[in-house]
Amino acid sequence: MVLIQERVYMQRIIRIGTRGSRLARAQTDIVIDRLKKADPSLQIETVIITTTGDKDQKTSLKDIGGKGVFIREIEHALLDNTIDLAVHSFKDITCQTADGLRLAGFLKPESVCDVLISRNTMPFNDIPSGSTIGTGSMRRRVLLKRIRNDLKYVDIRGNIDTRIARLDEGVYDGIVLSEAGLIRLGLQDRISERFNPEWFIPAPGQGVIAVESRANDESLFRLCQDVFDKEQFLLSGAEFMVLEEIGFDCRMPFGMHSRIDKGILTMKAFYENPENGTYVEETATGSSSLPSEIAVQLVEKLLG
Repeated sequence: MVLIQERVYMQRIIRIGTRGSRLARAQTDIVIDRLKKADPSLQIETVIITTTGDKDQKTSLKDIGGKGVFIREIEHALLDNTIDLAVHSFKDITCQTADGLRLAGFLKPESVCDVLISRNTMPFNDIPSGSTIGTGSMRRRVLLKRIRNDLKYVDIRGNIDTRIARLDEGVYDGIVLSEAGLIRLGLQDRISERFNPEWFIPAPGQGVIAVESRANDESLFRLCQDVFDKEQFLLSGAEFMVLEEIGFDCRMPFGMHSRIDKGILTMKAFYENPENGTYVEETATGSSSLPSEIAVQLVEKLLG
């Protein structure tokens, strides 16, 4: 059991804000389970918050404000003390958090891979030419086109259940999703093909659950630091630094994959210039004790 230095949160309910989708609730349950294992006496309440991204499931993300539409209302609830912690998919966080807030903890992903779900569990290379593949991600579309440019890639919105239902209805011949989300919902048996993240580079923070707190809430921040994954905090912190420095929004296809192996941190990233189609891929590596230096090195290579 983790020794918590301040017990103030044992005497009150910790209110955790999250979106209302089945995946968001499952991820919040994972966070609550981790907190409860650390200290069973904690009282925790889940607060469901509807975001702009949940209200509008038809408009393309780049047209309604980018990934921030999934966290904006939740961050407002943190700032006005309606909730005490927020649970996000890290990949939904933009290149900065709202003033007065900070990322307090991260949970390791079950997988960082993108996966294909197709009709009749057909592998990607076997899907007939001209078939329709649904993806709401510019990053995924760029990478898929580099493998096969003979398929039709169309926008798709909605939660995982909605997307799979539309595939089953015949609207799409295949859809591309995050493997971690499927695992958390017990839907991994639907996977037709798993893409290797070394060459099909995932979104920054894909599969990672992020916990956000108020910047002035030291005791709750320390609780999160004690409970959640320290190595993931290092990895995700380095990726967030790259996002801050580069400042790309959802109109720039961008991917990043980071890992630590035997004390060595390797960060690989790519982007494609949407104006001229130039594809840039770079890698930075070094001691995992110097994550900020490796992040800066990667940014310099990407923008150089």
